[in-house]
Amino acid sequence: MRRKLCCLKRVSRISFNELNIVRKKGRPGDLKIALFYPSLYHVALDTLSFHMLYFYVNSRIGFIAERFNIVKKTGQEPIPRSIESGASLKLFDVILISVHYEPDYVNILRFLYASGIPILSSKRDRPYVIVGGPAVISNPEPLAEVVDVFALGDIEPILPYLLDCLLEFYDRKRELLESLPPERGFYVPQRGDEEVIINKANELPLKFHPIAQIQPSGKNSRRRKTMIEAMRGCFRECSFCLEGAIFKPKRERSYEQVKVIADQGVYFNKSKKVVLLALSYFDHSEADKILEYLVNNKFEVSVPSIRVETLNERRLELIATGGQKTLTIAPETADRDLSLKIGKPFLPTLIEDTAIYARKIGIKSLKLYFMIGLPGETREHLRKIVNFIETLSEKSGYKGVRELKITVSPFVPKPHTPMQLAWVEDVQVLKRKIDFLKSKLGGIAEVRSHDPRWSHIQTILSRGDREIGKILMLWAKYGGGLGGWRKAVRNLNIDIRKYLVPSSTTSMPWKKIKLAS
Repeated sequence: MRRKLCCLKRVSRISFNELNIVRKKGRPGDLKIALFYPSLYHVALDTLSFHMLYFYVNSRIGFIAERFNIVKKTGQEPIPRSIESGASLKLFDVILISVHYEPDYVNILRFLYASGIPILSSKRDRPYVIVGGPAVISNPEPLAEVVDVFALGDIEPILPYLLDCLLEFYDRKRELLESLPPERGFYVPQRGDEEVIINKANELPLKFHPIAQIQPSGKNSRRRKTMIEAMRGCFRECSFCLEGAIFKPKRERSYEQVKVIADQGVYFNKSKKVVLLALSYFDHSEADKILEYLVNNKFEVSVPSIRVETLNERRLELIATGGQKTLTIAPETADRDLSLKIGKPFLPTLIEDTAIYARKIGIKSLKLYFMIGLPGETREHLRKIVNFIETLSEKSGYKGVRELKITVSPFVPKPHTPMQLAWVEDVQVLKRKIDFLKSKLGGIAEVRSHDPRWSHIQTILSRGDREIGKILMLWAKYGGGLGGWRKAVRNLNIDIRKYLVPSSTTSMPWKKIKLAS
């Protein structure tokens, strides 16, 4: 018999402080889906795809979905209990996981260890562990011995088919796995090495996009918002960009759909704040029409991802009128030749003119993103970043930690991109580059950086194979974190350098994943 969720008196305190959670009684025989996001609660709350999974699964007859997330970044996790009812993970039939960031892999294993559920798929009958998301679409192999099924592709074509198969074959594992074919985007490691075609949606139907989204209450109510995926995919083809590679072609959500989500979102989400999600928002053919509607109807609008070459004075005015206080631009580098190599042209004059006008119309701060450690980069390239920012600050007037914010991230090569086999620089070299930029720019800007040690780990996981899975398992036992990683690598004596400095003979375990056009 299928296990039933207990009626627990002690319900997670988080659920009492949320709007729009689903409390579904269900029926005997309903499948219980544990929907797990392998990071902290607030990260899951800000991830639209997690809301999509939650509301779509709960909209289907025969399913009850409840949410889980990790409680601690490192150390031993407490026994996992759902947010909605406080039910133990062991009471669920399926664990459905969406993972966006490779270092979160260790949290999947920490989560399973804490629950007492067997880690290895070969040692586990149920619950089924099913994983999707950009990280595993790129390369699922590091988790291949843990996961029963990888769902590789867009939610719209994959999720309904997966749920249908679960309803029909739940009690028969062999038949269930056979019912999930690789041409539909399902990778089943137990079937052996097979090519898998990423399953992509031709359009973005409204029924998969939740209008009511889970919102914090009480003192956190200021964080309420309606997230709207305005567009998926991108045509720009930057050489380093994973999302641009795996989510092409560009697909737009219509003006009418965006309007419906925004208007109804005010009622359900108790907020007039709208976040327009896209890899490059103004590449949407109706971007101006959408923004004008929202601004004219007094919405507070956030457009977090913008290409500078798509901006003009009218668009900046709309952004400012919509209440956005920070303009974010990602030049990546300040060298023209290096920018052409990575497929994202550096446009200094345009950035300067844009910043000058942004300040003139009341945008309070400017945020810039740069990458370091790109192939061919020298100290001269770093000096060009310094010179560019100094000139930009002088011309635009943005200056100081509140007005000018710089984020520096080490380059992480990704599968399926033209730079997938690029070498990465030593941690100490990257640290010296970061220190150089901070020393030169600290007087005029706030300079933040990503830890190069984590960038190395992300690279290893991005290009890893099943041998890296052994590190993951031991790393999780050690509680995650940088110290746990070092200890696991040392004790297993695995050569991780081959994943950082690949050679012409390096295998590419992600080759089995085929990008549909």
